[in-house]
Amino acid sequence: MKINHDWLQTFFEDGALPNPEELAETLIFHAYEVEGVEEVNGTSVLDVDVLPNRAADSLSHRGVAHEVSALLNIPMKRDPLRERVE
Repeated sequence: MKINHDWLQTFFEDGALPNPEELAETLIFHAYEVEGVEEVNGTSVLDVDVLPNRAADSLSHRGVAHEVSALLNIPMKRDPLRERVE
């Protein structure tokens, strides 16, 4: 699954995420297999291999953001699925 670093950053305060290579290393050692980091149209994209047992919670940028939040102890600034609609 391709994870856009800039899109992932939108779930956190500006500058809260480490650079893409450090983020990939963190994910490799704690949660996922990361095939690599590449530049696509001027943004970094992580190629994350989501294992079947993590599919229910990790096949979206939001799911990966939750995992990153827990691993790095960085609070999410927003969670679109928990926002109240009036």
